[in-house]
Amino acid sequence: MIERLKDEFFDIRREEWPTALALSFFFFLVIAVFWVFKPIKRGLMLTFYDDRAFRLFGFYIEAFGGAEAEQVGKTLNMIVVYSVVVLFTILVRRFERQQVIYIFCALLAGATMVFSVSITQLDAPTVWSFYVFGDVFNSIMVASFWAFTNDVIRPQQSKRLYGLIGLGGVLGGLVGATYVSAQVDVIGRQPLLWVAALAIVVIAAITYYVNKREDSGRENSEREAPDAEARAPSTNAAFEGAKIVFQSKYLLAILGIIGLYEIVSNIVDYQLAKAIEMAVASGVNYDAAFGFVGVLTNVVSVGVQLFVTSFVMKRFGVGTALLFLPVAILLGSVGYLAVPLLGMAVFMSVSDNSLNYSINQSAKEALYTPTSRDAKYKAKAFIDMFVQRFAKVVAVGLNLTFAAFVGAAGARWLSVASIAVLIVWITLVRFAGERFTERAEETSSVQAVS
Repeated sequence: MIERLKDEFFDIRREEWPTALALSFFFFLVIAVFWVFKPIKRGLMLTFYDDRAFRLFGFYIEAFGGAEAEQVGKTLNMIVVYSVVVLFTILVRRFERQQVIYIFCALLAGATMVFSVSITQLDAPTVWSFYVFGDVFNSIMVASFWAFTNDVIRPQQSKRLYGLIGLGGVLGGLVGATYVSAQVDVIGRQPLLWVAALAIVVIAAITYYVNKREDSGRENSEREAPDAEARAPSTNAAFEGAKIVFQSKYLLAILGIIGLYEIVSNIVDYQLAKAIEMAVASGVNYDAAFGFVGVLTNVVSVGVQLFVTSFVMKRFGVGTALLFLPVAILLGSVGYLAVPLLGMAVFMSVSDNSLNYSINQSAKEALYTPTSRDAKYKAKAFIDMFVQRFAKVVAVGLNLTFAAFVGAAGARWLSVASIAVLIVWITLVRFAGERFTERAEETSSVQAVS
């Protein structure tokens, strides 16, 4: 076992270790901070609406509580993050890669300190703005991290370094969630945000170190993979990625897999929030409960990343690896439909997030490797930024409709919708897995000839 782990994570040249470890720590801090924000923002939302009715467009909806308010928050996130994407594009055009990260780190660290003061007295603007802020942080820093990493790491290096770098993110989630779960009852929310702000400053320092060390002008020596997708002519950047996607059945399958996952995941997330809201006392207990679920999630993620992901992908292929997540959620959804208890909701949520962060993430990203450069950047950006959030809005509409017409006890019946979506998802996974194998063989043949 030790030898297999060594081959998987430590097949790294001596001169590559400093950069690999620095980037792994970069990703560790990004995900750790996100897991500090996530349980706190959700706990604030549930706490605020624990003893007051939810108000939407001036109307009070007695049947809605914190769990339903979260669903509205996710819709608001989609609108705000689109504006952030525009800001990101403007900054990338005007500043160097490391400068973009410095700017975002300064803004995010400053906002975190402001929230550390404002959350001591809860009001609607604070609760809602911090909920959105947590999602904005994740969108900005994960996108910035991978853009920066892909820029400083050669494609051939990625095969040796990305295992260690990805492990940093998984461990970061475990540490961040454990920290909140263990400390929020003891020291409260404010000190946790102080630590998060400090971590963001450290991210900027790591960026400076890595950028200083690596040569930014290296040529990409690998040939672009052959691809059947038609290249979209130069057009409005808002539509070019979509045009590439809709010209390829393979990319449409990827779009479907990612979109359907977001629908199911948000149903599961709502079911968990509703189960916690009904079974757990209010206040920081909500934070602790979400933090505990986060701990379980990240413990499983680490185990899967270390002992399952590489073995399954190498032995059985990408298609099989992609089946782990939908099959696990399918089993959990059937169980929750039959026995709608908190423990079953936790099982669904842990299965969802732990497998998505580990084996599903690796296999999903692998689907893009036998595609053109346009597909890897423009089509992927369209899918990751637009399709994911559009799918979340679809799930939000479904969740709120059930809440309004069926009531709190109706959360279990959302599993019927999940099961139907999961069947389609599994079908798309099988198609994409087969096409990936064919494309990978074609790519290998072309590279062998060249």
